[in-house]
Amino acid sequence: MNDTDFLAQSMRYQDGVLTPGELAAFETAMRDDPVKRQLFADMQVRSMALHDRFRQEAFQSGCGFSRTSEKKRFTWITRPITAMAAGLVIGLFSASIVWAISSPKATTKRLFSLLNGSFDEMRLDRGFPHQTGFWSGDEAAIRDGQLRFIAPGSDSGDPNDRAISCDVFQLVDLRPLRHTLSPDGDSVLELSADFRDGRAPNTKPSVSFFGQLYLFSGDPGSLHQTWPQSIPEALASGSAQVTTLGSDAKGVRTLTAKCLIPAQADFAVIQIAARPNLRPAKLDELSADNVKLTLKTQPTLPVRIVQR
Repeated sequence: MNDTDFLAQSMRYQDGVLTPGELAAFETAMRDDPVKRQLFADMQVRSMALHDRFRQEAFQSGCGFSRTSEKKRFTWITRPITAMAAGLVIGLFSASIVWAISSPKATTKRLFSLLNGSFDEMRLDRGFPHQTGFWSGDEAAIRDGQLRFIAPGSDSGDPNDRAISCDVFQLVDLRPLRHTLSPDGDSVLELSADFRDGRAPNTKPSVSFFGQLYLFSGDPGSLHQTWPQSIPEALASGSAQVTTLGSDAKGVRTLTAKCLIPAQADFAVIQIAARPNLRPAKLDELSADNVKLTLKTQPTLPVRIVQR
């Protein structure tokens, strides 16, 4: 039973119309699959919120109804609920569909505080950056609107560190975003980047690409003094990676890393990297492009706990 069928069966379970065979299959799926148990729990929370909202709207309207109008009014109130149930199924399986009936609504906003994400400007410094707004890191170059990884480097703040990956960083000031963060829900910072392994197929060694972000409080201009030992002090972090063996049918690989934004976060460290998985090795034909930061705010649905 796939997830879509499972949610449809969940609705029929709520209505008490499952056959004995369907009920047995439903209970087996709930017992054996923790993902389906989580889906069922999420649906129950949203269902309670919807029913509570419609109940409140019905009372707030101040309109009674007689027995002759009862059937008509019941039809009016159940149609939106039916539509909402359909919206629940669609919303759980499509990232492009917003939960249309929640108020306030979820928002997605690209942040242009990360500069030169398309590598149109040629500035690229060496070492960990000392200020926000530009790329800096190990040996790399900007060519034809792409960041080209050239050679791994060690961290200046850790002289005993081995040079195992080519890392490029940018510091991003998050303080101007504080007024846009919703106090009623979760705000998520999302980093996405396109990586390309332009070597011939099945070229060894394999290479791992990384997209990482770390959120800190304090002064971004002083972090270079303690990086990378200061990583455990990050308030939040997110990471994504992929391993390649030369070009394949998938071509460009897009990585997405996410983390919640704590209220006290002042700045973010954006890191993109390429690491050969057998050293020493050259990093020929490895590149990154289209680096973006996105702020996503998902308000919390109202939930009322009723004790019976």
